[in-house]
Amino acid sequence: MSQIVDEETIAPGTTSDYNKDKLAANANGDSVIVCQSIGHGQLFLSNDHEHQQSSASPWGGAIVNSFVDIEQSSAEQNNSITLLDRIENPEKEGDNWEENGSAPHNSAIVNIDDNKEGDNSENLRRKRSSVLRREQPWNYQRYPFPESTYTLLITENILSMPTVVGVITVAISLMALGITLKNELDNATDGNPYGMPPGVVTEVRIAQFLGIIIGVLMEEEVPLGLELIGKCVEQHKSGVHNFNTSKFVCSSILRIAVGYMFLACLFLTVMQADDVLEIFFDVLALQFVENIDDVVFALCKRGFFGRQLRRASNKEHAFDPPGRNTHRFSVWMARFIRLVYCVNAALMLFGISILMVNQDTGEYRCKSKSIAFGDEVWEEAWVKLGPCKVDKDCGDRQLCRESYCYEQRLLVYSHFNGIYEESTRGKHDGRPRYVERNKEDGSPFLETTPAEIIYCEDLEAWVFRHPNIRTSLDELEENECSWLLKSPQTESFDLIELGKSFWSVWLGQIEREYPIFIGCNDCYDNAGCNNHGICNTEQQRCECYNTHFGIHCEFQRPCEVIRSEKDSNTILHLLHDDEDDWVHFVEVYGRPKYVSENMSGIPHGLMRLTDSDTDEVAYNDTTSTAAERVTPHRDYEDKFFENDDFFEIHLDKPKFKELLTNYTFVLKYTGRRWYGQIKPPGVTATGFKESEFHGFWSRAFSGVGVDDNSTVIISKPTAAGSPVGIDFYEMRRRNKAFENGIYDYDYSPFGVLIPLTGYEGSGYFHCNKDDHYYLSH
Repeated sequence: MSQIVDEETIAPGTTSDYNKDKLAANANGDSVIVCQSIGHGQLFLSNDHEHQQSSASPWGGAIVNSFVDIEQSSAEQNNSITLLDRIENPEKEGDNWEENGSAPHNSAIVNIDDNKEGDNSENLRRKRSSVLRREQPWNYQRYPFPESTYTLLITENILSMPTVVGVITVAISLMALGITLKNELDNATDGNPYGMPPGVVTEVRIAQFLGIIIGVLMEEEVPLGLELIGKCVEQHKSGVHNFNTSKFVCSSILRIAVGYMFLACLFLTVMQADDVLEIFFDVLALQFVENIDDVVFALCKRGFFGRQLRRASNKEHAFDPPGRNTHRFSVWMARFIRLVYCVNAALMLFGISILMVNQDTGEYRCKSKSIAFGDEVWEEAWVKLGPCKVDKDCGDRQLCRESYCYEQRLLVYSHFNGIYEESTRGKHDGRPRYVERNKEDGSPFLETTPAEIIYCEDLEAWVFRHPNIRTSLDELEENECSWLLKSPQTESFDLIELGKSFWSVWLGQIEREYPIFIGCNDCYDNAGCNNHGICNTEQQRCECYNTHFGIHCEFQRPCEVIRSEKDSNTILHLLHDDEDDWVHFVEVYGRPKYVSENMSGIPHGLMRLTDSDTDEVAYNDTTSTAAERVTPHRDYEDKFFENDDFFEIHLDKPKFKELLTNYTFVLKYTGRRWYGQIKPPGVTATGFKESEFHGFWSRAFSGVGVDDNSTVIISKPTAAGSPVGIDFYEMRRRNKAFENGIYDYDYSPFGVLIPLTGYEGSGYFHCNKDDHYYLSH
């Protein structure tokens, strides 16, 4: 068993007389542990076995363990403490180390040699280890004030120049961080209160986590402010009042306020970033703004702002050592600061994780978009049709390739205008897919294969494509991702923002600087419905009043009856749909559909004619070169329609002659233009829905077939909600199916367009007020 002998305090360089205790212990065969207090707060512990073997120590024994320097008062140095009593009798009143929370100032115990096992020795070892763990050296050290302008707010007179500089510095930090915070909050939109980007790539997501972690580690104002408040409390507990407590607390609160504003700016800035370098640059910029007080203080120390500030900043200020009586509070405060530090980091990381999950599920991006392409036309698009084995299995002007028939067709890009919604069937190259929707009500297509807008990793761009439309039958010449339109190179998820830039369109070759429109269909309040309807926030859809219609209730309700400028007897009626709970009429590409039923013969009231006797045009003529080259039709004389490829071919066909005995004239929108077409009778709302009309796939105007050559008149490009007031043209010489005739059909994709009105902007169809729709209906 080991015995502990408490030696009297001795001065360095002298020899202590401990032989009596040592011999008594040796007589019992025990090892001796000598406790010596040698002055200056130095405590040595030595084992007697090693003490006998070494003469290196001036006290005749080897020092087994290191010593601890502790500043003591002279009264404490003269107060010898019996370690044996402290360790073996911890329950003694006033001497319980566990209650006091620290070991005596002149004691340190390590590596006690004990050759015998037993419960008593194990308990002693644990108690001695507890003593060492609780001994805190900072209780006996001076704590210098931080070199910061916040310190000037504590140490200097409230009306002095250093205090003014300190206040200005804090104001600069708060103002800079406040402006940054306001700017980030201003990025919020309806449905996206944090201004989050629609999505980010994996590299950016990793950088966001790193930016948060780095920013929290670099942020020092909050923990430092709390630590200073803790030191102030320690001084009060020690009975020291060297500094004004109110100034001290105010300075620390300002410091903490700046720190939390930094964290708020850091969180929003990192979350709104979509570029890796942008994230780290923003973190560094915010850190500089937060630490502007340190920069100003360093300049003051070097005399950049005058002698008074140099003297004030070069003064040394520190807290006095608090001593043992504040040990418990010091430990508690240190733990509290660590807790706050960890909570700040945990909250920010938890918040960023939640927002990222929402971001990945599309919470912060518009899921329904309206897309409008321009009026460009590609005349040689390869369209995939039905299966085949050889060319003979396909029709005229078709080829059999890769077990499918292909046909070259006129691709009018505006036929693919309309609503596109984010697909729920997976992503493409890590980004959402936007799929084309039904042109009548925006529902999914049931039979028609929709187009889509996807991100192409090979091009690093968003592309518009259709799985059944190819740019070449040769795979080596096929465009990457079979793109028909592509955006500039980007990693952005924001299609709406990309709609503001120019795209590239494929017209047999790349045509650049092609404008398109991409808008969001979602609504979040009634203002999103132009205050002409109510926003269903649950479905994010506008429910328009009876006076308006459209995705955002942007159009006035259409006329019930419209009349031709040329012939007031030629009237068209709005096609109603009693099953539609929203607008009660048939919509095509979000526009009304008009019909004139039970028509017969050539629709002279919708065409450009001249008087048969005077050769004068029956309305104001135009002096355009095209009008001079292509003469008007003679009034009611079929032989003068020989230069019109529609009537020239079809008037000799029995089916067409039969059609002219009873047909329906249909006026409908096809994405960018209004088409006036001759259709068989029996056009109904139900039949229209079942057919899933599509400007391209329904061959509204393909330019190759005979059957699709039914378009008689066409409007100028427009986005208006009604054909009223829109200029129209008569179409001629526009179909390649008849290019073997006597005419050369090398005209524009829409052929020769003959104006139906004498003046631009006068409009061809007008509302009949007597038949206008009233709210009472």
